Amino acid sequence: MKQRITVGKAKARGRDPVGHIKPDEDALVIKAAVWGQLEPLQRVANEKIKRWGDYLPKCVPPEMAGRFEAAYEALEAAVLDNDVVKTHEIAGQLMRAWDVLEKTAIAAGHEPLKESAWCVQMEEGDVICIALHGHAELRQKFPHWTVYGIEDACRILRADWTAAFLDKAYDSFPNAKLTKVVYNGEDKEPINWDLGGDEIPW
Repeated sequence: MKQRITVGKAKARGRDPVGHIKPDEDALVIKAAVWGQLEPLQRVANEKIKRWGDYLPKCVPPEMAGRFEAAYEALEAAVLDNDVVKTHEIAGQLMRAWDVLEKTAIAAGHEPLKESAWCVQMEEGDVICIALHGHAELRQKFPHWTVYGIEDACRILRADWTAAFLDKAYDSFPNAKLTKVVYNGEDKEPINWDLGGDEIPW
């Protein structure tokens, strides 16, 4: 799945937490006035992805899907240029575009996921899905997703240190949320849980 520009990526762009950038080098820092324009779009995108996973753009005509992805490319270019006005303009177009894609997909006979399943797209682009039931069917239909049944998720949390740790954390910080789990001592990447051109017709 193509990685699209997100609020998290824009905030992190240009930061140098481990000192790789030398003092005489320029680091690109995205201004808050720019990445702030992405937050309303991110909320819309997250809601659509929760209902459709990553397959909504595949349910519309290729020309529409192509314009949609081109708009995200143009958005990323505007963000990297620190162009507040252009970022605002394209982000607004894309907020409307998500609704156009959904209406077009439904009109073509496609259906979103059942209300018992929810998807989250990670910053890396992969999709994680939690299903109360029907997880086997989802795994067959979307083999590139990671699909957990609710019992799978509960067993993983209970068997891991996270259960007790999270209980204590949530007692102290009720609004906290799990964003990353790092397994020390193992050769694994950290797991992130967060979990142009032509005129655009929306």
